[in-house]
Amino acid sequence: MNRYVAQITQIARIPRIPRIAWVIQIASIAFVLAGLTACQHDPQPLTLDDLSPSETRYVTRFVQLERARAVALADPERGTALLDSLAAVWGDSAAADARTLLPVGPVRAAAVHDLLARILRTEQDSLIIAPSPRRLAEPLPDPASDPPEGSSR
Repeated sequence: MNRYVAQITQIARIPRIPRIAWVIQIASIAFVLAGLTACQHDPQPLTLDDLSPSETRYVTRFVQLERARAVALADPERGTALLDSLAAVWGDSAAADARTLLPVGPVRAAAVHDLLARILRTEQDSLIIAPSPRRLAEPLPDPASDPPEGSSR
């Protein structure tokens, strides 16, 4: 194997890097990664009050869509009518609008989606047990009082 490496480095005229250089390079990469990891901290989960108007609109639309989908699963005729109504109200540009409503920063976008997941977990039972078209207009539940997943509270 070493003979093969020697032949390739000689043909390509690639200088061999001493082992100490590899060790220093790997150590510096590990040091940088450790520093980045140490600088990160778990931010407090978002609440509905923390959302901007565009983020609130995004989350509201997503929850309304899930409520309509729950109705469609329980009552296909009524659910199809609800989904068609939402499509008419939101228009053909709903997908493009949704993209513009999201925050640009990946950390903020992740926090908004974490809040959305907590809202949907809060609504999970009612979406399964009692899907109703009336629920589309109900306000969003605020999972702020719910402990984050994995917490011991």
